[in-house]
Amino acid sequence: MTQANRRQPKIVLLCGMLGFTRMLCWEYFRGVPAMLQKQGFTVLIPQMPLAQRSETRARFLAKFLEHESGPLHLIAHSMGGVDARFYIRHLGGRRKTASLTTLASPHRGSILADHEMNTWYSPYRHLPAVTDLTLAAMADFNKQTPNCDMVVYRSYSAARPVHELPWLMRRFGRRIEAIEGANDSQVSVTSAIWGEHIATLSCDHFELTGMNIWFNPLTARKRFDHLPVYRDIADWIRNFESRFDKNTGKA
Repeated sequence: MTQANRRQPKIVLLCGMLGFTRMLCWEYFRGVPAMLQKQGFTVLIPQMPLAQRSETRARFLAKFLEHESGPLHLIAHSMGGVDARFYIRHLGGRRKTASLTTLASPHRGSILADHEMNTWYSPYRHLPAVTDLTLAAMADFNKQTPNCDMVVYRSYSAARPVHELPWLMRRFGRRIEAIEGANDSQVSVTSAIWGEHIATLSCDHFELTGMNIWFNPLTARKRFDHLPVYRDIADWIRNFESRFDKNTGKA
């Protein structure tokens, strides 16, 4: 196959519910875009509407990608994975999306969302995104949003013992653990599994993007390096594309 005929894949990085792609010197996917670009990938990072419903965020994504040619390989953290699934199934994304890899996305919802919605004084209950992430809401979403056969779905889950979670997040980890089991302080392992489950990573929800909010000067914990995860995903994408048969349109 000549270089002219070779597919030119693009990687789309999707942030979670409250994620800024960049704020001053802080980068959501710390070091990831530069690493992927050095490997020859075109990297796109939309600034998704903050804390909005999945449909709203997915429609923004569809508009952002409207004039981008495929194949697209979506890598989504947290709620970004739910947004991506809506885009693929309901907004025509399946026509140019080759794969979706999710990192700790709440595919089956989170008991935390239920708790916030049932707590009258919680400010989070007023966020449209939280409404979409309850257990019941995601059960309905999954019925209405089945996978598309032509798209490869892959997932990573994450978990740390409660005592290894940041102090501010431990109460959330305990709450999820009591109902759903092992978790990363925001999403349970069970909820994060969708499509082919690649691995459960030993990290909290925020470490998946390179953010360390441990802030505990008295106790150390084993450091988690997020970059090898994205490097492995990029290697998988490269291998997937190298196997692609241009004549049949199948990997």
